[in-house]
Order: sequence, then structure tokens, then C-alpha cells
Amino acid sequence: MGNLSAYEEDLKAWNLAGFKDGMIFSWIISEHKDICLELLQLILPDLGIVDVENIKKEDTHKQNTVFHGERFDIYAEDEHGRMYDIEMQVSDEHNLGKRISYYQSYLTQHALGAGQDYNDRVDTYVIFICDFDFFGAGLPVYTTEVRVKESDLILDTGEHNIILNAKAKDFSAVSQGLAAFLKYVDTDVPTSALTCKIADDIIILKTNTQKEGDYMFYELEFRSRLARETKKVSKEARKKGLAEGRKEGRKEGRKEGLTEGWAKGEKRVVCDMISRLNAKGYSKQEIITAVTELTHFTAEEATVLYDKLFVK
Repeated sequence: MGNLSAYEEDLKAWNLAGFKDGMIFSWIISEHKDICLELLQLILPDLGIVDVENIKKEDTHKQNTVFHGERFDIYAEDEHGRMYDIEMQVSDEHNLGKRISYYQSYLTQHALGAGQDYNDRVDTYVIFICDFDFFGAGLPVYTTEVRVKESDLILDTGEHNIILNAKAKDFSAVSQGLAAFLKYVDTDVPTSALTCKIADDIIILKTNTQKEGDYMFYELEFRSRLARETKKVSKEARKKGLAEGRKEGRKEGRKEGLTEGWAKGEKRVVCDMISRLNAKGYSKQEIITAVTELTHFTAEEATVLYDKLFVK
């Protein structure tokens, strides 16, 4: 019965999955060259991109994996060899800056061939399509650059970072095409030729039984892996908490000390669980769910602790 329930849960996730789902996004962009090209043209109109090649997708849903590595949602190159990493990010994990730096570091390793002059290094672009406003300024596009702290001088590193905001308050600063795309990410309602094509291709993709099987298998595999990791972390954290409780009990010098010690130490134990799961690459929502299943903490309480640890 438990397996049937899990199957039904995975099937529901598959039926509800839209463009923002990491696997759906990767399949659509990697398997439709025209969509990938038009999307890059909308995001980076000044580059005059005319072709994309070597498009690759990440086979494992990166956001939900415990492994770190050169795992991109979408990797592509243009006719000049410029390199692009395109990421879909639904939830704010409060680590976007460091993630961008990490992805750029991998691209940089491959942007210059052996024996080439540094001036021959191709430019690299990390693009995050976010369903939240990371900077909170209401703008549809944020770009970053390296500036000299003591002046307005800009250092050309060849690295470019673009953060798109589907929750923008005003889209007047971008083209109608890009505005329509970002609104589609936000609402799942297509209003342009590109977004209508994406929506149609998703419908076709959902009829593919092989894709459905791959999606369902991933969901099952991930849930099993998360359960194993969480139980291990929980066991280690509780062992630490019990030791703290005994210490508190001896300090209090009465029978109730152990219980009170555990109560005082439980918050530290949960914080330790959250930190360890975060270090393993799990998302905020996955961590909150795991904590509520294995402790007495509510989702609201676990969220408060998570934000205290990682929201600066």
C-alpha cells in the first residue's frame, strides 16, 4: 500500500510538472534547439547570437541531488564558442552568489585551451531564471560585473552573470519577448509565439511514456536517498543532543535535568541537522520536510531556524 501511495504521489507530481520543473525545463531546452537559441537571443540581444550548438542537459535533477559537480540544467555554446549555463531556480536558497561563482569556475576551466593566450579566452555566461526576486528591487533583469572598489572602473574578466526575475514589478526595461517569457515562468500562461511553442512541446512531452518513466524513477530514487541521508544525519544529531542533555542534567543536579537538557539541546540538534543537509545539497523545502518528519518541530519553526542560519 505504501508503494502504491508513493506511485500515486509521483504520478501527481508528473501530471502537475510544468516548465519550472527542473527536468521538464532541461528536456524542453535541450531537445529543441530553436527554443534554446531564441531564449538566449531574448536574454542577450546585444550579442547577436545566430546559432547554438553542443547543447547538453543535466541527466540528474541537480537541485535535488546530494552530489556537487559540474552539473548544469543546460549547457550550450554559440557560433563563436562562447559558453552558456542556463539554470531554472524556483526557490530562494539564499546562496545564489556562491552558486554562480561555482558554475563560473567550471566554465572558466574550459574557456581557455592549452597554450592559448589569455586574450583568446571565450566569454562565459551563467544565467539564472528565478521565480523569485533575489535582490528585492523589482527589476526583471540583474547583471553583475567586477568593479574596482575605489572607483567606477570595470574589470573585464570575461565572466558574465545574468539573474532573471519572473516576479518583477515592471517589465518596461526589457523587450516584449523577454517580458512574455518571464511572465510565463511566473504564471504558466503563454502569451507569445515562444511561450506557446514551449507550452505545446510540454504537452507533447507529457505523452512520452519513456519520459514519464524516467521522471517517476528519479522521484522514487531521490526520495529513497533523502530518507537515508536524513535518518543518518538525525541519528548523529540526536546522539550529540543526548550528550548535551546529560551534560545539562549533571549541571542542573536533579532528575529532571536530563529532560530539560534535551529540551535545551533539541534546538541545537535541529540546527545541526539543517546545516548538514544543506551542506549535502538539499533544498530548503526538502530540509524543512525532513526536519518536520523526524522531530517535534513544525514547518514554521524549522523555517525560522533555516532562515537564521542561511538568510543573511
